[in-house]
Order: sequence, then C-alpha cells, then structure tokens
Amino acid sequence: MNEWSKDDFGLRLKELRERRGLSMMAFGAAIGTSASRIKDWERGKNAPSAAWIAKISERFSVSTDELIMGEVTFTPYIKTTGNTVESLYDRLRETMNVESTQSSEEADGLYKEIDAVNKEHYRSGKGRRSAEKELMELVIRLPKKDVLELLELAKYKRRNL
Repeated sequence: MNEWSKDDFGLRLKELRERRGLSMMAFGAAIGTSASRIKDWERGKNAPSAAWIAKISERFSVSTDELIMGEVTFTPYIKTTGNTVESLYDRLRETMNVESTQSSEEADGLYKEIDAVNKEHYRSGKGRRSAEKELMELVIRLPKKDVLELLELAKYKRRNL
C-alpha cells in the first residue's frame, strides 16, 4: 500500500485539474475555494481536509481512494464547447435521479439531443478518424481488465455483423 504524501497528492490534483482543462481559478470556483488554496495543495505546501477531498471527489467524479492514494486512473474527460455532450450527460444523470413520467420524457429528449450532437460531430469526412482517435484516448486510460472486456465486446460485435 502506498504511503500518503502531500507532494504526490498535489501531483494527482494537478493532473485531474489539467485533464479537465481548468485553470486553478476555475477549479477552485468549481469546488468553492480560491486559486491560491489550489496552488498550495498542488505544490504540497498544504493538504486539504477530508471535507475538501469529498467535494473534489464528488464534483469531478473520482473516488476518494483514487484522489488520496492514486490507486486507479482518473476517468477521462473530453473537453467540448457549446451545448456539450458532457453537459447533456450531466442533465441526463440529474433527470434519471427523479422518478416520474415527465423525467422519462425529458430523458428521451436528452438522448435525442446527445445523438444529434454526436451525429454532427462525426458526420464529416474525418468523422471515423476522429471517433477512432477519441476511442484510443479513452482506451489508454482504462484499467487492463476493462480494455480486455472492450476487446471481447468488439470481437462479439464483429462476429455478429
């Protein structure tokens, strides 16, 4: 088991922030703190309290173990603009937490929006290349067992075409 280190934690925090494409100020605003506090954490000068770690973990969808000890790789994030697929998925997650007929209809609408955004994104002549590149960027960040699972799924899909 790894030993806790403020310096190592700071490096993991910086990696998380940079993968999300955020400045220290934007990252701090997302969790309700200042850029200077983020800077101190990233440089290993101070360590966040358990409450701050929980906030970071919840806001950026990483486990606290991942954040504290670095045992697992971070969930990949794809930076987009406008009415992004990421924001649509966030809205879809919120909708799924509410049980009602209206939320079901809203979820269907969100799925249609996501499909439309993806269709537009991959429609150009370079669409397949773009999709393959995006897939590879995701795959290289997955744990080995998930990559093997995806491989088997792809083989199954290919056999049944």
